[in-house]
Amino acid sequence: MSLPMQGSPGTARRTWPTGYLVTLAVLVAGGLMIDMFAFYLSVFATDSCGSSDDPAPVCTTFGMLSMWALPWIGLGVAAAVSAGLGLLAWRRGRTPWVHLPIGVVLYVASLVGAWTIMVS
Repeated sequence: MSLPMQGSPGTARRTWPTGYLVTLAVLVAGGLMIDMFAFYLSVFATDSCGSSDDPAPVCTTFGMLSMWALPWIGLGVAAAVSAGLGLLAWRRGRTPWVHLPIGVVLYVASLVGAWTIMVS
């Protein structure tokens, strides 16, 4: 089976949503920088941990690992959801841009979760 040529009459060849994917890549790069800053802050959130009977959630092993991992996991999930939904919409002939805010909301939710653990 041969693919139709781009200039053939009666055929419309769709191109990849390059602008959407480039925008998503730029947002992911910005998210990586934000995650590095959040990790830097989270390292110092454990300064108040000591030997006490009732440790704060930030001082437990689960709390520390959650605080460190949530932004990174959130970024990965947000990028995957935005890319997946956007490309699925593009394949169906719809605009992928409406799915970009879904990823942003998921990423911000992961940052809020990490911040909540940090200040507890």
